[in-house]
Amino acid sequence: MNANQHVNPGNNLLLKTLAAWFSGNCGSLSERNYNEFSQLMRLSSDHKLLPLVIDSLHGYEEAESWQEYAQYKRMARMQVTEQARRGIEFLEVYEKLREAGISALVVKGCVCRSVWPKGHLRMSADEDLYVRTADFKRACDVLRNEGLICNENAAPELDFEIGWRKPNSTLYIELHQKLFSPESGAICDLQRFFDDVFDRVKQYSVENGAGSVLSMLPEDHLLYLILHAYKHFVRSGFGIRQVCDIGLWMKVYGNEIDHERLMSKLSEARALYFAAAIFAIAKQDLGIALQLPPCWDEICIDREPMLCDLLDAGIYGSSTMSRHHSAALTAEAVAASRGNRKKRGLLYRAFPPKRILARDYPELNEHPAKLPLIWVKRLLKYKNETKADENNSMAESIRIARNREELLKCYHII
Repeated sequence: MNANQHVNPGNNLLLKTLAAWFSGNCGSLSERNYNEFSQLMRLSSDHKLLPLVIDSLHGYEEAESWQEYAQYKRMARMQVTEQARRGIEFLEVYEKLREAGISALVVKGCVCRSVWPKGHLRMSADEDLYVRTADFKRACDVLRNEGLICNENAAPELDFEIGWRKPNSTLYIELHQKLFSPESGAICDLQRFFDDVFDRVKQYSVENGAGSVLSMLPEDHLLYLILHAYKHFVRSGFGIRQVCDIGLWMKVYGNEIDHERLMSKLSEARALYFAAAIFAIAKQDLGIALQLPPCWDEICIDREPMLCDLLDAGIYGSSTMSRHHSAALTAEAVAASRGNRKKRGLLYRAFPPKRILARDYPELNEHPAKLPLIWVKRLLKYKNETKADENNSMAESIRIARNREELLKCYHII
């Protein structure tokens, strides 16, 4: 990415709206035409921020007179209602884990909502729970007893995380015994920062006081929020909502954090400049009133390349299939950099070894001779996907990956 690239007008509109909302100054929003409203609704939906943006336009005459505005208001209202329902259902399940004597730490999700103004407007597609490895199988049993179901191929003795879905509900819980995949060469060493967090925990009031949950101490949780965003950044990118989470967490808990220690860990993870850029975006572009100590201000960083990338990425870098498929190429560049080895090319991506494919194709464990058939199956699937979606091409994926490698160099990641 060119470091001089500027935020496009559509994304700039979203930033201005968010900054007005966070500053409580929505009345300062300038007049917009209907085409701009359409752009704003699309972008806020892409970044899972529609309820917040609708709230910022409440009572705004130009918006109310826009024909499609009522439709987006209904959509936002439905999202908020569903989120409230998920929140109550999650607390019920969490209480069962507590009754079973399992110390489950909630990360992101409802704990992040607790630091948002009007937290009910911050959507969560899932809730994440982190438990000790010794408690993982027992926690799975509790979720199963509560009627949640998981993938039939899930294996508590092998998987570092398992997703659990509640039938006839939108509740989805990701249960972790590791917060970062040990199989990823790009980010596998990040787990070491969180192996001992169960020894120091804090209770947080969540869902507008409807319940309380355990989570990491504010400093540990901030480190996790940053490194979770970093994990997505080194693949296909992350969206503006995560910047909001991190900025608001720092605003509320900044005084409880040892910043020198935090910066030391981020430096170990090659994420210090990445974090500095996030704080700069939160403060300067989103208007979140951060009180950063001088040690952060001393880091010279250009936030704009990251800002452009995360706005284009959508939530978790899922804006296009081409961008999604570029993730493997970018992650390989990071893994090669960390391992001081040569980067593997497209041939490796097209024909990966059995150990890489066995997770998605468990039949390879019993029938390794099927590996060539699996290769063909994957290539045909990719060919059909690129035919069906104009936003999905190998050439575009390679272009995005190359640009994003340059971006990662800007922030001293590779």
